[in-house]
Amino acid sequence: MSSKQQVNDLFTQTVDDWARYYDDPAPPNLTAQNFVSRRRFAIQMIEDRLAKGSKILDVGCGTGHLAAELARRGYDTWGTDLSAGMVDYARANYNQDRYQVGDIEKIPFPDNTFDGIVCLGVVEYLASDGPALTEIHRVLKPGGCAVITTPSSICPFFYLDRVLVRTRFAIRPATSVVRSLFGGKPRPAQTLPKVEHRRYRRGSWEKLLRSHQLELEDWVCHAWGCYAVERFFPQGGFCRASDQFARNRAVNWLASDQLVRVRAVK
Repeated sequence: MSSKQQVNDLFTQTVDDWARYYDDPAPPNLTAQNFVSRRRFAIQMIEDRLAKGSKILDVGCGTGHLAAELARRGYDTWGTDLSAGMVDYARANYNQDRYQVGDIEKIPFPDNTFDGIVCLGVVEYLASDGPALTEIHRVLKPGGCAVITTPSSICPFFYLDRVLVRTRFAIRPATSVVRSLFGGKPRPAQTLPKVEHRRYRRGSWEKLLRSHQLELEDWVCHAWGCYAVERFFPQGGFCRASDQFARNRAVNWLASDQLVRVRAVK
């Protein structure tokens, strides 16, 4: 199975979960808070740069929530996503005519169509960045901007998570035996497709963006927390508190997620 098909299957099976992520403005769950914060920073970056009425494409629009929120704020928004399930949800709950299935490496719009592009949680799942960045540059108008998110490669929380998860897997056989001795039931196996995603370092990522005529305008790093300890200590509040340091270069490198706003040079 190709990586794109794995991603498609994963997100098609989790449409309802994604739809719930934005229901609570202060979620206790780390994953949901990451998405709430990411959306808020992306909207700020767009509003700081583009006037109301600007034409914006959300590439990897998911359930359509972000595109719908930008439309509510006065923007002319469109959405594409690789997952037909996500697009079906967006069409049913927002605007039937503004969402379509589409691949970021072959964006289904003509050259120089959009004033802005939002691309959240997409490029890290691709085999490489070049084709997607070429397409983003192609469909942007001269001087248009794109907000793109990627996971950070230097976040210490990510590496702590890896250590804790490996430790948990190492002791899982023993805990399963203890659970069975006390009448506990075995936990169900994970059935969702597993997908790999790449991580990015600022210097090389900025250089790659520039090589595709996408000049850096703004940089935000957010989301502190450890997924491996979620069951013991709710991480949403910690993640939310860390947002105040998102533009503080002295400490924002600790964050797991980064957003860039770039300008298309043509």
